[in-house]
Amino acid sequence: MRGWAIVGAAIVGAIVVSAVVAATGNGRDNTGQTVRTTKWADDVCGTVGSWEGQIEDLRDQLRLSNYASRRNDGSSGDSVEETISIRQAVDRAIQATHQTLHTGLVRAGNPDANNGKQAALTLQTWAQRTETNLRVAKAELKQKPTSPAEAFQALVAPVQALSRSALDGRASFKAVGRLDPALASALDGSRNCRDLMKEEA
Repeated sequence: MRGWAIVGAAIVGAIVVSAVVAATGNGRDNTGQTVRTTKWADDVCGTVGSWEGQIEDLRDQLRLSNYASRRNDGSSGDSVEETISIRQAVDRAIQATHQTLHTGLVRAGNPDANNGKQAALTLQTWAQRTETNLRVAKAELKQKPTSPAEAFQALVAPVQALSRSALDGRASFKAVGRLDPALASALDGSRNCRDLMKEEA
């Protein structure tokens, strides 16, 4: 794997925040409501897993796009074609972060534990920061590259945004666990959260 395929793989590798193939909650909107701590843990970890799955799908599509473009003509225009594909991928990553991650975390409500509202806000703030960083990265992609070197350079911002999100996400979950032993226990006991942590290992 080389060239743009490596970059596509790097984007997914950067999002190691916590992967899981879990469904998001039970479809209920518990925005602003207090819910059982165990249910909240399942919902937030399921939300993160669903979002991470969407990011992985983007990776796979970028890889296919890369190979298709190379087979089509193999010219120096490939870098521009792939940058456009990356730009579209960043748009979709923003959409997934807003609609799946942030909205899902809000809909999970607040856990019935000490500092429950703070726990919910900690994860929501992480999601909001991720979206903001991706939007900043998108702004940098608006400049059309004039060379392959510029095209590669334009990818730095989205990859860094996802890398920061991965680190920030892990730190946010750890911070939530420190707020109350009940929260730490719920996260440890949730099947969705255990699957999430397996992906990190």
